[in-house]
Amino acid sequence: MRDSEENTDKARGFDLYGHDAAQQMFLDAYNSDRLHHAWLITGPRGIGKASLAYKMARFLLSNPPEDNGLFGDVLPETLPVTLATDELSPVNKIISAGSHGDIIVIERKPNEKTGKMKAEIVVDDVRKLQNFFNKTSTEGGWRIAIIDSADEMNRNAANAVLKALEEPPKNALLILLAHAPGKLLPTITSRCRQLRLNPLPFETVCAILSRHYPDIGPDEIAGYGVLSDGSPGYAINLVEHQGLELYIQLLEILASLPALDVPMAHKLAGSLSLKAAEPKYILFGELLTAFINRMIRHVCAVQAGDISPVKPVLTGELDLMLQLGQRIPLDHWAELWEKVTHKMAQVNLDRKQVILNVLTLLSQNLK
Repeated sequence: MRDSEENTDKARGFDLYGHDAAQQMFLDAYNSDRLHHAWLITGPRGIGKASLAYKMARFLLSNPPEDNGLFGDVLPETLPVTLATDELSPVNKIISAGSHGDIIVIERKPNEKTGKMKAEIVVDDVRKLQNFFNKTSTEGGWRIAIIDSADEMNRNAANAVLKALEEPPKNALLILLAHAPGKLLPTITSRCRQLRLNPLPFETVCAILSRHYPDIGPDEIAGYGVLSDGSPGYAINLVEHQGLELYIQLLEILASLPALDVPMAHKLAGSLSLKAAEPKYILFGELLTAFINRMIRHVCAVQAGDISPVKPVLTGELDLMLQLGQRIPLDHWAELWEKVTHKMAQVNLDRKQVILNVLTLLSQNLK
């Protein structure tokens, strides 16, 4: 699932919440004339990586290097104290319209034959970087490339990016976003300065949701806040696709295990197999694996006599976790987590059958 931060309006840098330390690190590098040519922004999906990248881009394009010099050759008399820029400035209006000639975004593209989104960023997508960096800046300032996300590049695309990192042009910045930085080539990671974005506090996510959805009650907001795991973008995605309702349905089915409620399972699987239900189908897999992950953490804490780190979404959820978690060893649950993740990633199979296979797998292993 794409970051919901990546939609056209909210990925433009004005809806970034928190991450003050990361912003300050970039600002300090700029003010000290040590702005690295490549930055790797990492963190969970929906955490704000794209929003931060655009905020960095807006800042630089609003502060062009004087005399067309090298990185920060001539610093302003008064150093900036924030990355914030005027939303109504001419530069920001052009960026918001997606028509600024000095920004390029590399991301997965739809397959021309099938119309479906490609699974990877391919080398032809990345080759655009060379032409972009070889051109003179349209505004005489910075040229900024954003790769969203870098861990979706195949090997050939990654090698093409590596060439750009090895020979950085003047007044150019390459920003890579990564949900799973461990998938990147070490030679890419080592050439980037990293900004790790951590999950936001539960209270902060709930406050963001309350501002976006004033008609949703506090209990429902809290439920979405827990499920988001500190990611405001993911929390918004959950709200938009009724993720809490889906989670309740999932818990009802899990509560029937090991004697799977087959009619209930078929009803849910059928509703998620519809073409229009693709976002909810993806959410189902994410919510199921998240439940297993949280359950393992909860049962581990209980068995060790510690306070559980797991905040419940609903009343009785922790009891269900304990009931299921104690039926088989936790290392077996970890294996099931891997199997469920693998099965849900099988995009070419019938969705209804995938869900039924996953639920049957759980039922058989718990008997």
